[in-house]
Amino acid sequence: MNKKLKTVIAAVILMGAMAMVEGCGGNRTESQAALGGRTLKVATEAAYPPFRYMDQDKHMVGFEIDLLKEVASRIGADVEIKDMPFDRLLDAVEEKKVDAAIGAITITEERSKKVAFSDSYYKLSGYSLLVKKDNPPVRNEEELAGRIVAAKRGSTSEARAKTLHPKKIVSMDHYSDIFKAVESGEVDVGITGDQAAVYELEHGGSGRLVLSGTIPADDHFAIALSKENPGLREEINQALKRIMDDGTYDRLTNKWFFARAVDKE
Repeated sequence: MNKKLKTVIAAVILMGAMAMVEGCGGNRTESQAALGGRTLKVATEAAYPPFRYMDQDKHMVGFEIDLLKEVASRIGADVEIKDMPFDRLLDAVEEKKVDAAIGAITITEERSKKVAFSDSYYKLSGYSLLVKKDNPPVRNEEELAGRIVAAKRGSTSEARAKTLHPKKIVSMDHYSDIFKAVESGEVDVGITGDQAAVYELEHGGSGRLVLSGTIPADDHFAIALSKENPGLREEINQALKRIMDDGTYDRLTNKWFFARAVDKE
């Protein structure tokens, strides 16, 4: 084979290799390109056990943390979690300070004006009403009327409580603040999500607090995403579907809740 022919063949091989690289790059999704194959930045508030909280070793753990890591792994990204107040999560997404937010964020029409949402990964069965042990019960939404109620700032449970004619709403930054306010007598009743109440009662709270009633709810939690990155939303939805279909979701809900938290579509 002469030198000229070798040069031509080498050029053809090189062009083919370049085309393969370009072809592979062309198959990357919009979100992978946006992330550069590096890190998914996610905002959350690490103060809502068992969904997410800091353990005794100062590690962020919980159902949503495990779920988030599974999602990130399946879309080929590392994950970096930023802890911030709950009422700042959607702003952080909208302002593109993070790629996504997770944190028991209920899909609502108002929130959907600011951000896009993934498919739901959790359905809230109801809001729990907690009172101080030995105090009169508050059994339902009608009995919230005329009461001093503690609720989480910016939450759908706070919004619901405001419609039920309480004497006063005391907005708290963390559920732990709600439990303390009920225990101290600062408020008559605390309103929380179902799993938050169960977790508190099972971890020492039953000696001080009583789950006296519930309010039905149909809240669906989802991951908040920028409206300008539909590719990332599609990838996350595909990852969530695989997680629910292959048994991973059942394993996580059994680990943290002992029950399946959302129905398969």
